[in-house]
Amino acid sequence: MTKIAIVKHNGSPTPYAFYTDIELKKDDLVVCDTQKGYETGRVLRISNSHQGVKPTRWIVSKVDTKSHVERVEKEKRISYLKQQIDMRRNGFTDEYINELISLKDKAMYSLLKELDEITNKNNTKNEIELKDSFYFKNQNGFEYYATKLGDKYSIVHVDTLNTYEINVNTVNKYISNGEWRIIKYYKMGIF
Repeated sequence: MTKIAIVKHNGSPTPYAFYTDIELKKDDLVVCDTQKGYETGRVLRISNSHQGVKPTRWIVSKVDTKSHVERVEKEKRISYLKQQIDMRRNGFTDEYINELISLKDKAMYSLLKELDEITNKNNTKNEIELKDSFYFKNQNGFEYYATKLGDKYSIVHVDTLNTYEINVNTVNKYISNGEWRIIKYYKMGIF
């Protein structure tokens, strides 16, 4: 059924009447066939009768802005996610990133192991100087966080958050014999 749509073109103060057989509602963006060619505009209202207005031209189509809005929102989300990923990545030390790579790359694992042996980074009985807080990996590759509480350490599994306590001497023993390997120290909120 043919209706009349009152449309205000972009940049024009005057509304114009157009025939339409398209299902439209107020504020829809449309393309109109005008004397100057095709122009876009917003629907102000729809009428079933002429009400003293006799249009001579037609609305060509409704502009579907939904896919554009979705595309813009998707791009914003992608940008936000990349920013968050970069922020998280920047929070890790190069040593920690190398350790993660070595879990998937055998060559990296070998290089790090040799460097560790040459620089004697593995703690020996005479070199242990434990800090109040540090991250470590056990022989199975699980990561833990240790915090000194008097003569004990509170040990927290990084993934499961399971917690237990071990005395300082036992912690020293595990590190000395290589069962635990310190990944990084933690002090005042900075790695």
